Amino acid sequence: MSEVKKIVKESTIAEILSVTGGVVAGIILSSMTGILERVPGMLAAIPAFLNMRGAIFSSFGARISTRLHIGELEPVYRLKGLALEEILASFTLGISQSVLIGIFAYLVSLCMGVNPSLLYLLGIFAFAGFLSNVIMITITFFSDIWLYRRGIDPDNVIGPYITTVGDTIGLLTIIASAKVLGL
Repeated sequence: MSEVKKIVKESTIAEILSVTGGVVAGIILSSMTGILERVPGMLAAIPAFLNMRGAIFSSFGARISTRLHIGELEPVYRLKGLALEEILASFTLGISQSVLIGIFAYLVSLCMGVNPSLLYLLGIFAFAGFLSNVIMITITFFSDIWLYRRGIDPDNVIGPYITTVGDTIGLLTIIASAKVLGL
């Protein structure tokens, strides 16, 4: 029974963080109205971009957690061997999907009667993907190790925590990318 209490306690804390982070992400999204008015196709692409961040990095966190549990990874803050392979796989997936989302945003914009620059949308989502990949890989990897070293099962925490952090980081990197590109 104590294992059930531990799981409920760890999961409840993660879910509270998730709800709080969701509110923060909503506030950030509401600050993007100017960008969305100038490039309306982005509105359709943002949920896909955020969902992708959560899917890629919660899966990455689960793989790191599994490797920690079965002893394939030591709970140390070193990026080598299997950890580096997992990082490279997640990074590659994140960049390729970001480019596809940029193309999707372009096609949606065309369907809406807006004629944005394909390179511009690719630039926004590819740059946001790159930035968010670097940030999310770092947060996910180090959070997994940190939780594991403290006796907290990362499997109970990483999923909701990382999807919420991914929403916030994803929106912030889209805003940063749009500003870098002059929007």
